[in-house]
Formats: sequence, C-alpha cells, structure tokens
Amino acid sequence: MKKIILLVMALALLVLPVFRAEAQVALPGIKKADSLFFAQNWAGAQKQYKLVLADTTHNGLAWNRLGFCEYYLGNYDAAIIAYQKALMGKVAAPLKAIIYSRMAKVYALQGKIAISVNDLDSAAAYGYSNLAEMDTLKDFGSLRNSPGFKQIRQKVYFTLNPCMANAQARQFDFWVGEWNVYPTGTNTLAGHSLVQMVSGGCALLENWEATNGSSSGKSLNFIDGANGKWKQTWVGNYANGIQEFVNGQYADSAMRFTFTTADAQGHPLTGRFIFYNLGANKVRQFNETSADGGKTWVTAYDLTYIRIEKGKM
Repeated sequence: MKKIILLVMALALLVLPVFRAEAQVALPGIKKADSLFFAQNWAGAQKQYKLVLADTTHNGLAWNRLGFCEYYLGNYDAAIIAYQKALMGKVAAPLKAIIYSRMAKVYALQGKIAISVNDLDSAAAYGYSNLAEMDTLKDFGSLRNSPGFKQIRQKVYFTLNPCMANAQARQFDFWVGEWNVYPTGTNTLAGHSLVQMVSGGCALLENWEATNGSSSGKSLNFIDGANGKWKQTWVGNYANGIQEFVNGQYADSAMRFTFTTADAQGHPLTGRFIFYNLGANKVRQFNETSADGGKTWVTAYDLTYIRIEKGKM
C-alpha cells in the first residue's frame, strides 16, 4: 500500500503543471492543505481542505485531494462527494483519469460493482493505464472476475502494447519458445535456441548457441516500417557475421524472407530463408542460395526445431 501511495504522490507531482490551470483562483490556505497532503497527514489535510473549499469552488485538483484524504480515512461516501465535485470544473483529461479511477476504487470497496466498472471504463477513456494497480491493488479485488473489468484491462493492455493486438505482429509467434535444434532428418543435436517475445510484442529476440561452441548469435525480428514486411537482423560471433533477411511474409504456414550475400570468393548470391510452422512444438528453418539469379539453388542449412518441454533439455 505504501508503494502505491508513493506512486500516486509521484504522479501528482509530474502532472501538477497540467492541473494548475484548474485552480483559476489561488485559494487562501491551499498551500498548507497541499503540504499536509504530500506529508501524508490525511486527517490534517482533510481538515484544511474543508476549511479552504466551499461548495461553489471549482478547483478540481483540490477536491480530488480531499477525496483521496477521505478515501484513506475510510470515509467512502465523503470521498465520492469530493471526487464528484472535482469533476464539476474544467478538468484536464489526465486529472479526470485519476479521479474516475479513484471513484472506481471506492465503489469497488463498497461492493457497487457495476458503478465501479463504469467509472473505471471512463478512467481508461481519459488515459488511465496503471496495469500494475489493476492487477494487484486490493481495492479492485471484487472486480477482477467481472467480465467488464477484464474487458477494460484488455483495452488498457492493448493501449500500452499495441503490437499485441496487431495480427501481423503475431504471425511469427509460432517460433517463440525454447528449442533443441537438429539437422533435419537426424537425431544429432546441433544447438539450442531461445526465442523471446520482446518490446511489448513488437519484436522477437532469438538467442542461438551451437552445441559444439562453433557459433553463437542473436537476431531481432520485427516488422519493417519502411515496407510493412518482416525483417530479421542477425549478428553472429564469426567474421562477417551480420546478415539481414528482408521482405518477410507469412503465408501457407511459413514465414519467407529473401536476402543477398556473397560466396567465399565474393561472388553475389541471392537467398531464400524460410521458417515452416509445423505445429505447436516443431519448426523447420531452411536456408538456400542461388548464384544464377534463381535458376538453381543450393541448400545452406536445413534445421528442425523441437520445443523443449519444461524441466527437460
């Protein structure tokens, strides 16, 4: 609870310049009330805000802080009244998000689930995005099994992580996992690969280690903003170990890239790099090159990935 309170205090300090416009008239005694508020002297701050504020005062920030004092003191009905008064003035969207989220907490504590969900939805509409609070705060305990709460949480999650809601960005997820890797058609272990979803689902990070220590490397896989197609940038531990695979497209259960490279004599080669989705626990990675513009092809490597079961290697 202390960490949450400190987070709220920090947020209030960050957004204070936005909210100053709400206090159109400097109220006598408001600085004292605010100092008590930031000192977490809830009873003292409550008393001072009540002395400062009149029913006709449209100072959204001050009413919000009084509401928080009442909430913290367990005066839930008084907290709701203060929060409602906070919304009566010209309140900026960030402050509205805070007020509606706090009202949602109070209503949840009072068992008024439908009202709480409605206010939380309003908070999200104004920019509320505190997933950690939604997932852990005890105040929301009575809401978490509510379909409405789950929908709002998903909406907030996708707002913070838009790639998770992007169907194209999810096309390569079949490669995510921990794998034993074998030359296709053999039982000879060639290496291990850990493929992780990173950057809020906007990229995949490959971590490769050969069993015999001959090679290691990482690749970052993402949708290239320049052309809207998948791209892989690979960096290996060997000489000239940087390679880019481009124009990636997923079709017919396979992610297909193209690339250019050179042979040992420096002659240009065109290449095809394909990941075949063979079900939940199997991926085939196939790389081939052509020295004659695609008339003939030579296999560079052909590997099969078998998902490692938890607790096994």
